[in-house]
Amino acid sequence: MRYMGGKSKIARPIAEIITRNSPASTCFVSLFCGTCAVEARVSGFERKILNDKHKYLIAMLSGVQSGYELPEAVSKEQYTWLKEHQDADPVLTGFVGFGCSFGGIWFDSYANCSKGRNYCAESKRSLLKDLARLSDAEFICGDYRSVCIPPRSTIYADPPYKDTKGYNGERFDTDTFWTAMRLLAETGHTVFISEQQAPPDFLCIWEQPFTRTVSRSKDHKYIITEKLFTYYPIT
Repeated sequence: MRYMGGKSKIARPIAEIITRNSPASTCFVSLFCGTCAVEARVSGFERKILNDKHKYLIAMLSGVQSGYELPEAVSKEQYTWLKEHQDADPVLTGFVGFGCSFGGIWFDSYANCSKGRNYCAESKRSLLKDLARLSDAEFICGDYRSVCIPPRSTIYADPPYKDTKGYNGERFDTDTFWTAMRLLAETGHTVFISEQQAPPDFLCIWEQPFTRTVSRSKDHKYIITEKLFTYYPIT
């Protein structure tokens, strides 16, 4: 599904590393689940707890999991109305706010269908495909520090990256985040973090160049290196 910062194009290798290096864990916890590209591909766990702070995103995921029927098309007028009346239908608002916006940026601008593409339908198909693998997942909404995590869980975190803004436009507190991840690892959890940089006591175990688009123009693209870190070296 269209989602800014989503991992759909690189979800498989990340999920394979997490699955392969979590033999003793029965519970998988995602602290910033987004639209669940990685979470849907992680396997081998008896329980999945998927959290995100964005209430409309979690409303969408929970609603679709429960059988909510998403539309195949959304007009610009519908998009604008939902932007102004977000609580009228939280499930649909979550879907349209991300899946029908350019670049998957929350209600940034309407993604016009062009050259035969239907962005709404594409987002719907992608989301349903991932959620089909998450029929038993537990979706919760809250700050990542408030999630109740079972003992010896495998934890995946894909936070707002350093020097970027969160959903509400505020800067994400990266220093507090790394302190929290360090504490989780030191109390018996296996921790994996998606970021581009990390403190020296976190080991990079995977990386891959990745092209992101920042505007509608093909000229406004840049290459970043996505990385996966863990606190303890994996052997």
